[in-house]
This record gives sequence, structure tokens and C-alpha cells, in this order.
Amino acid sequence: MSVDETRNVPSLPRIFLFEPGWRIARKSGSEREFCYLMAPGQDFYHRLMDGEVFLHRSDEKICLPCAARRGLLSYDPKSLRDPAPGTNLAIDELLSGFDVVVREEGDGTR
Repeated sequence: MSVDETRNVPSLPRIFLFEPGWRIARKSGSEREFCYLMAPGQDFYHRLMDGEVFLHRSDEKICLPCAARRGLLSYDPKSLRDPAPGTNLAIDELLSGFDVVVREEGDGTR
């Protein structure tokens, strides 16, 4: 792909799948396969199109728009770890009458 061609490519968001057990696949061929969920306002199961990327687990096949509506997909990465509780304390209130000392983990002092 040349530099001129990359300028015309739309910017796509990064997509994250955190629920275990799901796999990502691409529909290929003319065999009729349907999304496991119905889209809002529809009373039928819609087809997966040739070349479409979808999620699957056992017999369930879900297109990406339906997977996003179901909450399987996220556009934000998972944080490395949960924030420690109590880190947003009002320090000014703590300083009155107490000595506040911040110790690094494993510094050997108690």
C-alpha cells in the first residue's frame, strides 16, 4: 500500500473482547449462516455476509454490531490493574494532627 493509499483509509477504532470463550472468525463462501441475535426493530435473524468478521462460541455466531450491543466488545483497553481504594483522599484533612508518611513497598521500614 502506498503512502497516498493510506491517506484514504478510514480510521477504525481498536476493538477489545474480554469475555472468555469467544473466538473471532471470518465468514467465507455462499453457505447461509445467520447471526444468533436479532437487530433492534427486526423480527428475524439477519445473515452473516461473505467476508464479514464475527464472533462465535459453540453454535452461537454473532456479528460485530450485535456483539457490541450485547456488551461483548469494548473500545477501551482493560486497565492493567484496578485502582487502589482510598487513593483520592483529601490530603489537607489528613495532615491535621497526624504525620503522613508515604512508604514505598518493600523499603524495610515499619
